[in-house]
Amino acid sequence: MNSSIFTRKSALKKLSFLVLLLMPIFLVACGGPKHMITMDVKPTIAPKPDKAVLVIARTTSIGFAVTIENYLDKKLIGQTKGKSYFITDVQPGQHYVMGHAENWATARIKFEAGMIYFLNQDIRMGVWMARTGFTSLTANDAASQLNESGMEYRVYDTKNPGEDMSE
Repeated sequence: MNSSIFTRKSALKKLSFLVLLLMPIFLVACGGPKHMITMDVKPTIAPKPDKAVLVIARTTSIGFAVTIENYLDKKLIGQTKGKSYFITDVQPGQHYVMGHAENWATARIKFEAGMIYFLNQDIRMGVWMARTGFTSLTANDAASQLNESGMEYRVYDTKNPGEDMSE
């Protein structure tokens, strides 16, 4: 037998062991949405006459363990994890929606009362962790995505609020 085959197998076993050893540490480091509560019942998303409604959804399970924080004008409004979404009311006017992962993604939106805005929170590979971005969703696409099996609805936990952005 060739000794290089044994060396490669040994190295592969060591690498596999190292990955298995480090995986729990990685998953704990990614954590979950600490400031969100998963709800069993999904709400009906309806317009409000005096406010806009913003829905931020992560429609994919890619990067499922990575939590992304979302802000509206520097105020934390929610966190997403793979296949989850949340809803927040927004005062009419121009606002900045920001997502924070390895990078900062920003969407400047002029919100109008009585309208519903759907943003898909994109996730892609970064250097150290996941990167994020926003794309808009049509109402039809959002409806089909939000009703998919495994898609979780979460609400911001006001009893355990996260930190807003600093100046």
